[in-house]
Amino acid sequence: MNTKKFIKLPDKGRLLIVTDLHGDLEDYEKYINLWDCNNPDFHLVFVGDFIHSIYEDDKSIEIIEDVIEKDKKYSNFHPLLGNHEWSHITGTPVFKGYQNQTNDFENLIIEKKGSLEPYLSEYVEYFKSMPFFVKTANGLFISHTGPSKLVKSMNDFNEIFYNDYNFQPLYDFLWNRYDVNYNEEDVDNFLKIIGSNCMIVGHTVVNAYMIYGNQLILSSSFGTVDKAYLDINLSKPINNMDDVLANIKFLD
Repeated sequence: MNTKKFIKLPDKGRLLIVTDLHGDLEDYEKYINLWDCNNPDFHLVFVGDFIHSIYEDDKSIEIIEDVIEKDKKYSNFHPLLGNHEWSHITGTPVFKGYQNQTNDFENLIIEKKGSLEPYLSEYVEYFKSMPFFVKTANGLFISHTGPSKLVKSMNDFNEIFYNDYNFQPLYDFLWNRYDVNYNEEDVDNFLKIIGSNCMIVGHTVVNAYMIYGNQLILSSSFGTVDKAYLDINLSKPINNMDDVLANIKFLD
């Protein structure tokens, strides 16, 4: 098991879970201000997709540079890989509508830094260091999206950590959509394999949150009117979705 790619949090402390910022620096800073960086038992998980805005005021560079700085400094800061970061690792363009967001990010680097390199390479190397998953001792599994139907055992799950970034199960945990690529039964089957009770994901834009069986799809910033996050007491068991819903908060 690659402990750098799969973070396990203990049964004490506090956890904030935030999803998909997509270049919104104002929201990012609001979430950062909710977190006590100097308390090692106060964890902050961002569920990927820090970059790629469809809006003109794209602060992806400012966000990712601050993420890199905080990740080096604080052991309780956990930024996960999203499909938009993955696109730069694999060289796979991501489109939103007719907009090539991978290419737009490279142009943004040139605009803000004066040249593409060495900045793009530095960002890509950081993206490669980002964890994939978080599991809490009180019953939560956190990923960008998913699950993958190809994960039918812990051996299948562990294979993710020993393959490249185009490995299909990892791709599924970065790209899958509910009802299209998996259903509620698939969520339950995966939770039994991983030994968790509820799954928290982002990726698909909903208004604040959506319950999908034992999965909570959370939207904390981009594309949603109401912005939701989770504030979890890690010492309190999460047995079902009611326990998860009790911890939902909204960004002012």
